[in-house]
Amino acid sequence: MSDSTSFLDNLKNLGLFMSVALEHIQANGDGFVKDATGIQVRHFERSITQIRTLAEQTEREFNKLEYLMANRPRNSG
Repeated sequence: MSDSTSFLDNLKNLGLFMSVALEHIQANGDGFVKDATGIQVRHFERSITQIRTLAEQTEREFNKLEYLMANRPRNSG
């Protein structure tokens, strides 16, 4: 069961990390738009592309896991 606990801990940590990242983006995004240099904008664009790809892959994995959980054999316990 330690693998299941570790999996749940990692999901919880992912949620916390994403929450903090979102707060940071909301608090600092306008300042970045105003102050960013050309090089920083290119880094931003590359980062956004990578993050969107990861978000899409994560969504697919979540959908797959939700499907598998909904269709798993039920056991007592």
